[in-house]
Amino acid sequence: MKLIPKILLGTVGGVAGYLAITAGGYLPFVIHDARKGYRDSCDYLLILGGRVVGEETPSPHLLERIKVAAEYLKENTECLVIPCGGCFRDGQKKSEALIIKEYLVKLGIDESRFILEDKSTTTFENFENAFEIIRSHSGKNPNEFKIAFLSSDYHLRRAGIIANRCGFEKIGKVSCENKKGRLANYAREYIVAYELLKKDKR
Repeated sequence: MKLIPKILLGTVGGVAGYLAITAGGYLPFVIHDARKGYRDSCDYLLILGGRVVGEETPSPHLLERIKVAAEYLKENTECLVIPCGGCFRDGQKKSEALIIKEYLVKLGIDESRFILEDKSTTTFENFENAFEIIRSHSGKNPNEFKIAFLSSDYHLRRAGIIANRCGFEKIGKVSCENKKGRLANYAREYIVAYELLKKDKR
């Protein structure tokens, strides 16, 4: 019988925490970041993955991220690129990271600039794995570099918070504008804000 009150307390606490995040002004910050049009400079650019259709076709949102990444990388020729995302959906034959790389190479980005993060299945794993990749590649603490991530505008706020939880003390942003389905995307960010209740990773 003692277990039931503990379960109830945990559930109530979780709901209370979620409501505190969402009702406490989270969504206005999501919208603020989405409208900001970030183009921060960096030494390493993380390109966050997205849904793949079938074996290796980028979804419209992922394709938009790739196009914006190509523009950014042609303007910022010194930064290295870490495409993020694994191969974990039914029927998928290539990792999100590899698909992003292949498209960018076709768009004129030099292949030597890429370091793949091709194991992740979540945004948390994107940043956790990328942190270790940068540490291994550079031999230094990633926080000694300027790091930025590129993602869809509606995702920037949540992804930035997750990056901080995964060890990135300061992280820049590169925004990919999404005009279609904007309200639906904002609503989704509100719903999935429970992710932010997870404890710090470092």
